[in-house]
Amino acid sequence: MNYLQRVARLGSVRLTLLVAAAIYVLGGAFAPQTATAQWDRSALQKALRATVHVVVPVSGEDGVYSTGSGTVLDADRGLILTNYHVLADIEGRGNLYNDSGTAIIGMMPDNVRGTPVYKYVAELVKGSPEWDLAVLRIVGLLDDERAALPSNLGLVAIERGDSEDLLPGDKLAVVGYPGLGGSSITFTEGVVAGFLDEDEDGVYEWIKTDTEINQGNSGGLTINSQGDFVGVPTMFRFNTDGGGKLSLVRPGAIALDFYDSAALGQGSSKQDRFSRPPQTAAADDGAATIANVEFGTAVNNRNRVTGAATSFPAGINDLYVSYDYTGFARNKTFVYQWYLDGEPVLGDSFRWAGEAAGVDWLNLHSDRGLPNGAYEVEITFDGIPLHRSGVSIGARAPAPAVAAPGFGAITFASAVGGDNEPVNPGNTFVEVYEIYAFFDVNAVEDGTPWATRWLFNDEEVLYEEGEWDQGDIGTTWVSLSHPDGLPTGKFTLELYLDGDLNQSANFTVAARGRGQRARDINVVGVVRDADNNRRLVSGATVVFLTPGVTIDQWVDADFDESMVHASGASNRSGEFQLDAKVTPGERYSVVVVHDSYKPVQVDGYQIPADSSDPYDLEVKMERR
Repeated sequence: MNYLQRVARLGSVRLTLLVAAAIYVLGGAFAPQTATAQWDRSALQKALRATVHVVVPVSGEDGVYSTGSGTVLDADRGLILTNYHVLADIEGRGNLYNDSGTAIIGMMPDNVRGTPVYKYVAELVKGSPEWDLAVLRIVGLLDDERAALPSNLGLVAIERGDSEDLLPGDKLAVVGYPGLGGSSITFTEGVVAGFLDEDEDGVYEWIKTDTEINQGNSGGLTINSQGDFVGVPTMFRFNTDGGGKLSLVRPGAIALDFYDSAALGQGSSKQDRFSRPPQTAAADDGAATIANVEFGTAVNNRNRVTGAATSFPAGINDLYVSYDYTGFARNKTFVYQWYLDGEPVLGDSFRWAGEAAGVDWLNLHSDRGLPNGAYEVEITFDGIPLHRSGVSIGARAPAPAVAAPGFGAITFASAVGGDNEPVNPGNTFVEVYEIYAFFDVNAVEDGTPWATRWLFNDEEVLYEEGEWDQGDIGTTWVSLSHPDGLPTGKFTLELYLDGDLNQSANFTVAARGRGQRARDINVVGVVRDADNNRRLVSGATVVFLTPGVTIDQWVDADFDESMVHASGASNRSGEFQLDAKVTPGERYSVVVVHDSYKPVQVDGYQIPADSSDPYDLEVKMERR
């Protein structure tokens, strides 16, 4: 049965909107205020057409659907913002209503008074139970799932507004498909009643409004007096004693930050990927695994925690967990959940489109210090729990044991950055000439015999030995190269210390997949504060010079614009995109400048030949 047939058989519709009772005592009925100013008709038309009906089939319940609304934020790429509870039972166990996070999208017909036209199928890109937000992407036609999407999807995107400019008394309107009085689109208006900071952390999680919000409005559009997007209608609260009702809207400032993080790696609507780390090869067909799980209070540039321990002192602001992963297939659902004393405190889920294997980390943060207690993190992939472990905060930490001499876990990368950090780390590479292996060094004394042994498909190809002469340096690297490129297959690096095997790890060189070819690609990324990884740097200028041009040559030429290949500037979320594409395998000199930070300068930065589109670049800047 195709999706079109299912829509025609709507037997039981589950209108979704979160409702909380007896939260506010308003001291009387909340009297709706009538807005007197007339809405601009062109802005109104755009708002109506930017709002879609979201219908989510419930697995195992034929003819049962969860329904809500959504807002088109990118018409070309088919990206839609909605509430997470439209797609998942977040008041229950948090499970998606169907395994793939699939939704049917209905658009407003040419006759504004008619019922939605169901034309597309969309899939979940990223969802957050914490913020109750989700991003969908159109992936196919409803009546022919095998047909290619048209280049023009016929969508209308809403203009972005600034929710932080709103004041109590400002006019608002909500657009959606609540199902009251039929299935056509519904427009209600009112004013901003105030703002709500639920956890008193200085971040206002809600806009309070008298605007009518009902079941089915969830995930729809909230606009300001100019017709611009300023929030997501999410729930209403009422006084069970009859004192009144209040609607709550997730502010656009929060919703857009979430949306931008999800949309950053999305290509056109005809592609199907959500990017987290840069992708180097197709996902491994093997079973997904998690290994080398460690907890710490910070992470290094290889995505591994520093100062790993099982207990931490009271008052720490950050708790990190780093881990190795393998067998992560694209488009499967990644879910993590943090627990404090057995109770969930923070979680998220998204569609995986990163590497099949690599190193990653998760973070738990509190500006006021994490509460004392037992913390655990649980990681699930494709519905299969892979790992759950934890540490304690606030307990008296035992005296640190003297660490045995040795080498830390190995991280492979295709290049070395300007500060000797790994570039494009991972465990699978395509068409590479040299692989670098980074590892920590702990208490290894000069003069200690050590050796490196490289194997290809379990056969030794290179063995080197000597006496350690670098002292306890913290981190170092070794490399393996071939002038014709490393052959496809499995490689192993073994590190020996005083004649004994001390550390080992594997990586794979894969053949370029069918249809894969070198092509110009986009560069996107984020700029962070080097001293505080959570602090994002806005207003930084990122410049890629024309291949063959060095930074000194550019400076000597008085910053000649003809020497610039591409440039971009970081937004308030620290994110940027270059205004021209780059060529995989090519080397570019890169400059990043900001008035409050020291410039970042790298000559000959190579875009790996196996880079996917877009290529993700993270920049860390030190304060002046």
